[in-house]
Amino acid sequence: MEPSHGRTPDSATPPLDPIEPSGDVPGAAVSTTTLPRILGPFDALTVVVGSIIGSGIFLTKTGIVAHQLGSYGFAVMIGVWIVIGLVTLCGALALAELAAMLPQAGGPYVYLREAYGRLPAFLWGWTEFWVIRTGSIGALAAATTIYINEIRPGWMPHLGQMSMTIAIVVGLSIVNMVGTHWAAHLQNLTSVLKVGFLAALIVLPFVMGVANPQNLKPVLPTHFEMSFFAALGAAMIAVLWPYDGWINIGPVAEEIRDPQRNVPLALTAGMILVIVVYVLANVSYHLVIPLEELAVTKAVAAKLFERVLGAEWAVAVSIGVACSTFGATNSNMITGPRIYFAMARDGLLPRAISRVNARFQTPVNAILIQCVWTVVLVVVAYAWKDDPGDAFDALTNYVIFGGLIFYSMAVGAVFVLRRKFPDLPRPYKTLGYPVTPALYLMMFGLVMVSLLFETPWESAAGFILIAAGCLFYKWAKTAMAER
Repeated sequence: MEPSHGRTPDSATPPLDPIEPSGDVPGAAVSTTTLPRILGPFDALTVVVGSIIGSGIFLTKTGIVAHQLGSYGFAVMIGVWIVIGLVTLCGALALAELAAMLPQAGGPYVYLREAYGRLPAFLWGWTEFWVIRTGSIGALAAATTIYINEIRPGWMPHLGQMSMTIAIVVGLSIVNMVGTHWAAHLQNLTSVLKVGFLAALIVLPFVMGVANPQNLKPVLPTHFEMSFFAALGAAMIAVLWPYDGWINIGPVAEEIRDPQRNVPLALTAGMILVIVVYVLANVSYHLVIPLEELAVTKAVAAKLFERVLGAEWAVAVSIGVACSTFGATNSNMITGPRIYFAMARDGLLPRAISRVNARFQTPVNAILIQCVWTVVLVVVAYAWKDDPGDAFDALTNYVIFGGLIFYSMAVGAVFVLRRKFPDLPRPYKTLGYPVTPALYLMMFGLVMVSLLFETPWESAAGFILIAAGCLFYKWAKTAMAER
């Protein structure tokens, strides 16, 4: 490992100036450690939307909220989706300031480094590589395979499903290696398709005349019990995951043209779009499916299509969800390597990982190591359990608590950097500062306390992974000092 740009670990010097690539003309000569700005505003928007919308809104999350809060009325249930969406938007507004100020590959890694030092930044990248990012890619690829298999149930054996999941991971890795613009085109297509699929869920009940307003009753709570708070906490945790992924725009900011304008715009517009379609989709679900049935339904989108168009449309649902999870897989595939790339550029990983391929102008080595480790996790997951989705849920649940810590620290960095570097140019400033980032931090503090009590073993495992990262970091610093 090599030292990074002359910086000393945890230095209090001003952050690095934004790295300006040499240009965005395909085939032009570029630095071996900078990435060309080739993504436009629509590309940035689809990274946000495509990263957030996966499978949760189509499957169990609406049913979990209905099960927990159904007795308290429709307004409370839909209010959870609105509130969590707006709180997430508050976090996104803070991240937009940081991304516009430091539009470098790695995103939150860079913000954590400048706000708190290199160790917290390294630990975020450490957890991302070993489980969070690679586990998410594997889980989404496995989900895509599951829904492809549902097009003709049972046509793929277990080994065949594992092979297809690996093929998805390897195939998307190759697309991302040969050109960021190809990965962006694919992201644009899948994002448009998944939003279109959600739009169909929203309008079909009205077009087909099956929307029943009586299903929304009671609208307001008719009673109150102390158990309400526990139910509310469980519902909020359930809704948190469909909104996850908004932070993915940060790691690719170095490749977005005019990031000072386009990153904040993409984050804000993308989050608002997702909130609107999520809320309207949930209204549609409630208008078609009675509450008692909704509370026990695991595939709400399939149930809605069955009620509106008939059971023969189940294939359309499988295709729609597969398209959504495939796009989310690609979005995570784009984002992850930029984190490892930034860490290597700082000397915290082997320098070869920070190399930009001269022909493709992409971080090929960073993409390759992510692909290899994800395939390892896929093989382990399919060997571990008959349902690979369960295996990946188990893997990622172990570090969800730790992941939330780093999310909160990234949003909190907006306070730290305003105090630490008050004169640094800020092309965009957080709307509603300091209230909006404070609201996000308070909400996530409540969620983390709830997770700590509800999943103590998984939270402890997350801490163990972070502790292992601390030991590795100490060893790496010692090894560098001895060179």
